[in-house]
Amino acid sequence: MQEKSVPPQAEVYTDFQDFQQFESHRGLNKKEMFDKQFTDFMGWFKRDIHSRYTRKDFQRFEMKSLLRLVLGTAALIISYALLHHYLPQYAFWWGVPLFAASIVVGISGEVMHMRTHSPSNLTGNRSVDKAVDYFGLALTGISPALFGRRHHAAHYNDISIFTKIFSKVLISFDKVPVSYYVRPHLLVKFLLDKRFCEEEKINRDTLLVETVAFYVYLAVLVTELFFGSYFLLVFHLLPGFLLASSQMMSATLVHSGTDNRNSWDSNGLMDYRTADGLFKVPLWFYGLFNNGFFVNHGIHHAYPQVPLEIITNDYRRYHKYILDSYTGVRYNKVLTHLVQANILTRLGPPNLFDYAVAFICSLLGLFAMMLTILGLPVPPTVLEPLLVDWRIYFVSTRRERTLNRIAFLESVRLEERYLQTTSPNIYLQYVYGRYRRMKEYIATHPVAVNARG
Repeated sequence: MQEKSVPPQAEVYTDFQDFQQFESHRGLNKKEMFDKQFTDFMGWFKRDIHSRYTRKDFQRFEMKSLLRLVLGTAALIISYALLHHYLPQYAFWWGVPLFAASIVVGISGEVMHMRTHSPSNLTGNRSVDKAVDYFGLALTGISPALFGRRHHAAHYNDISIFTKIFSKVLISFDKVPVSYYVRPHLLVKFLLDKRFCEEEKINRDTLLVETVAFYVYLAVLVTELFFGSYFLLVFHLLPGFLLASSQMMSATLVHSGTDNRNSWDSNGLMDYRTADGLFKVPLWFYGLFNNGFFVNHGIHHAYPQVPLEIITNDYRRYHKYILDSYTGVRYNKVLTHLVQANILTRLGPPNLFDYAVAFICSLLGLFAMMLTILGLPVPPTVLEPLLVDWRIYFVSTRRERTLNRIAFLESVRLEERYLQTTSPNIYLQYVYGRYRRMKEYIATHPVAVNARG
């Protein structure tokens, strides 16, 4: 590969709206945001995009996405009202396709994610942008303001899932969940915490309107159930929750690396069409709900304001350019492929039964992520080995897998870094506690055992 002329970082990212909003955060380390190869790609990608699109084009894409969401939701409401009134006895037969339609509509809720990257002007209409800020939480279950704070940090520091456990800017899900359906009182708590809002750059006036709108939504949902109807619960809340969980699960796989900067290790490229073995299954399954997340997200980190539709439509060209131009690209691989590499080499081609079990494992992973984004204090990567290939548990011993994990954690100096951390977050406490238990297990099982575990 030829040495590339890398533009200074300041020329590449300083005009990003989300960075401008987040750059003065006290915990942001500006020296460790991008590696050399990724910075080079950022410059190339920006030139490529602006050779075909303008910022006005970006706004038109996002306005179109928002209109699809709003009009689609209206169509779902009308369809449900007619079907529930005239054909209640056939609820299952029309409910299944209506639920599928609600997922298709909900995917357009990506506009809430993109609002965090274009805080000054998303759609070209400031009134519409304000409406997204005020009612996005009620409409999609995701708060542009609160999600934005976490997401900005995830774009500019501690990018990989592993380095997040040491992060000084990460706010863990147990403190600020993605979904507030189970813990709506947290919205009031944040609203009353003036210091929190000031430090994390959250507009309290906007948060107040968001909170009121969300509580009204919950009140309407409960009232609807009281009167024997269930549109908001079954065809709005559940699909939105499913989509959010799938995207978070997808993020754990895309960012399943060890680099704290934006790089081709921390921002992996995924495509189920080219993946090997059973790992195809979760990539395909989560891909049904994540709006092209696997193929576009690593590239999205190079220019966050670009509408995801543009990247997804041309992802094969971008993937080819990246794979041809850069080294160390993590392609269809996650940490488990590295940590358990010696075990994975023993596995033969999967059969139909293996694929069926892999699908069940994917469902289990999605359910676990649902609990995580509600605030369960468990890292979302715990089930990653099951998603890569559940058969590793049947061709290896617990001791062997544990030794592999210990070797990896020692290679990244877990204990040393833990002892240097003054206030470890809940995820670091979990990982370190698990590391200590693994060491104890090896100490009490000095020889290989026959039990599979």
